[in-house]
Amino acid sequence: MALISAAVCPYPPGLIPEVAGEAAVQWDPLRAACAESVRRLSLPQLGINNGWAVLDGFGARRPDETTPELLVLVGGDDTTRLFQPDGVFASLRAQGIDWSTGWGQANEDATALPLSLSVGYWLLDSGRPPGMLTASVAFQAVALDATSQQCAALGRKLAGRADRVAMLVMGEGSAVRGVTVRPHPNEQAGRYDAEVAAALGAADAERLGRLDLVESNRLNATGRAAWQVLAGAADGRRFQAELLAPGGVGYFVSSWTQGVTAVDG
Repeated sequence: MALISAAVCPYPPGLIPEVAGEAAVQWDPLRAACAESVRRLSLPQLGINNGWAVLDGFGARRPDETTPELLVLVGGDDTTRLFQPDGVFASLRAQGIDWSTGWGQANEDATALPLSLSVGYWLLDSGRPPGMLTASVAFQAVALDATSQQCAALGRKLAGRADRVAMLVMGEGSAVRGVTVRPHPNEQAGRYDAEVAAALGAADAERLGRLDLVESNRLNATGRAAWQVLAGAADGRRFQAELLAPGGVGYFVSSWTQGVTAVDG
């Protein structure tokens, strides 16, 4: 049981064209990078239906050892919580935006996902083609103030839920550039984001695990906990990695794919 692939994306609401409106074109490059990272999870043309990922059956390859059995969507929130897929939907109403999507809305007891998971849901569900079931989907929120040890333990637990697990990890880097924070906010934020970019671009789980909770909170880097869940899920395995968007404003997009082997020693 192991993680076999991962996509890392940010979650600005502007990624969603209906939300961005006339400004949607400005988000096209970042949206395209996110779509590519999701595509590389080995679940092309993914949609969500009744808590399952679905794959277009026309011209798509059949599930094999590179196809995840479980897809885990991970994002930061106020508390750590596993959402039941049969009773959730994506929504931005808590952010003051009248937008929601998802079959779960029809359930009067349905729960709106937090911002990070809502945008991730949209990334997975955009297109919504008919097709065959390929992987169950889990929605995992992780507390923004969870320790690195707690995040790593959660990641290992999630990776152990199926023989082949993929993750879509939603998180953002520093959001205080240009804000008056002592000492030297731009220098601190730039150094922090450079460290994150290097770790995500090399699939360096150990480096992600060293990100500091206090510093991350001071720089309002909301991705730290989710990235450290990914680090725990990687658990000594190696991945081919590519940084698809370098995080110039904290918006990192990365892809970790097979070529996975156990780390020596």
